[in-house]
Amino acid sequence: GSADLHGSCRNYIDEGGNFGVGFDKSYAGKNLYFGIREHSMGAICNGFAYHGLFKISGSTFAVFADYFRPTVRVAALAELNRVSWVLTHDSIGVGEDGPTHQPVETVSGLRVFPNLDVYRPADAEETVAAYVSSVTRKEGPTALIFSRQNLEQNTAMPAAERRAGALKGAYIAKKETEDLDVIIIATGSEVQHALKAAESLPGARVVSMPCMEAYERQSDEYKESVLPSSCTKRIAMEAGVTGLWYKYASKVVGVDRFGFSAPGDIVMKELGMSPENLLAEIETMN
Repeated sequence: GSADLHGSCRNYIDEGGNFGVGFDKSYAGKNLYFGIREHSMGAICNGFAYHGLFKISGSTFAVFADYFRPTVRVAALAELNRVSWVLTHDSIGVGEDGPTHQPVETVSGLRVFPNLDVYRPADAEETVAAYVSSVTRKEGPTALIFSRQNLEQNTAMPAAERRAGALKGAYIAKKETEDLDVIIIATGSEVQHALKAAESLPGARVVSMPCMEAYERQSDEYKESVLPSSCTKRIAMEAGVTGLWYKYASKVVGVDRFGFSAPGDIVMKELGMSPENLLAEIETMN
């Protein structure tokens, strides 16, 4: 179901019917319209998860996650694996709605919860993997973070490999063609910029990291294969606050400020989310 924003979030089971007297007067429906009541949505979803019979997901814009943040905390500490959150319009790419609706800090704010997986997929195949992870995970809830804008597909590797890699939290989205010189780590809508920048850098490896938490659960051998300790020249890119990324990179291209109202592509470019700016930042690294 959705809190008010079904028309934008599209978290809906086709032909599932609507639950409740206010719609088709059926209690067999699979879709809930929570209204402008995000905290109630979170509590109701947790109730379904505690009951244990059904998987349930609630959705709204990512920036409104703070309205039901306490219920996310309860789901995480109680290991409610049957609940997931579908949070759309995930960055400054929202555009004209301006800084009130551009969640620069929200995704990182969710990542600090213990036991919550936060997936921010870069394309359709990573999105499939994120949904699979959310319905098969045994230890806790999942937040699925989606963009408003359309994203390019990564044609540098087969779809099956992208899905498998995303399930591990991070994977090599584009391998270097010469000796490894720099690793570009990106997530969500910024992976396309990393891939574009790497086209002119034969020694660059692009790592897509849709889920930090899933990556951290992998074996040391796998993590070393993706982010070898021998390569310390690493840069990360995400259209949000930068703090958490310094765990993986020495330099981060991010957005440590609020955005502004303009078309999404203009906001992105003005605040440094472009392959050109990424290349310029890489050139400053030793």
